[in-house]
Amino acid sequence: MNTPRPTEAGQSHSTDTADTADTAYTDLSPQELDELDDILAHLSQRNDGGPSWEFLEGYMAGLLCCRRRIEADEYLPAVLADPDSGHFGPKLFQNPAQHQRFMQLWQRRWEQVQAALDAPVDALDDPLAYAPELIDLRAVVQSLSPEERAEFSADLGEEQHIPAFAQLWAMGFMAVVQTWPEEWQPPRDRELAEWMEEALDCIEALSGDDLDPPTLSPLDDNAPPSVSQQRMDAYGAALWAAYDLREIALTLGPRALPQRKTEQPGRNDPCHCGSGKKFKKCHGA
Repeated sequence: MNTPRPTEAGQSHSTDTADTADTAYTDLSPQELDELDDILAHLSQRNDGGPSWEFLEGYMAGLLCCRRRIEADEYLPAVLADPDSGHFGPKLFQNPAQHQRFMQLWQRRWEQVQAALDAPVDALDDPLAYAPELIDLRAVVQSLSPEERAEFSADLGEEQHIPAFAQLWAMGFMAVVQTWPEEWQPPRDRELAEWMEEALDCIEALSGDDLDPPTLSPLDDNAPPSVSQQRMDAYGAALWAAYDLREIALTLGPRALPQRKTEQPGRNDPCHCGSGKKFKKCHGA
């Protein structure tokens, strides 16, 4: 998709990524993605349902666009925890090797997505540009036989629908915003605040359904249309929004936390350091 990067007056999209520009970013191989799907299927059975890789891919992008660096021991339990203990760890997996493999693949993809979001790209078809790992589920269903389609619908359930293209990715991204809302408060700078709001609106819009008539196939030119042009435009806008949010996060850095006010001890009170002396004879001297 050759979608050029939109720019607005007063906004700079340059980044200091000279090293990344010379390093081609490679996706996980199809075999490695199958590995992840198998691992997530196991976790889904343990947890009575769980997120798909596409959702986690969006979740990962959201974490990388957050102002505060949220560590794995905080963000993984928020999305993959055992429902009984609330913990995430080796006990969730078939064996320690499977847990280690998941963490290896997760870290590799993390580094690839981070490099892509920090790369100075001007179009989404740039080899360095961020390209989420997505599945066009509606195209997959269209390719099934009538019997397979009926079975798929039965497994899906009456109250569920087939997600639109990139919908789960956007939902995963917004899950980060909803889980840590304090990290997404608008900055004081009015221009940056508007820029941030517009970017979040683009991603939130993609988390909705595709209600327009399908006119194209995003992943296979020979497949029947499964996605509307409006959806593809929204998808491109959401990817550029991720770039914007990443740049805003790097520009602003973590939010400054309010300092705790501590009462100053009286001059004749024992010093807070535990020396046994009066404050005026010790740290208050």
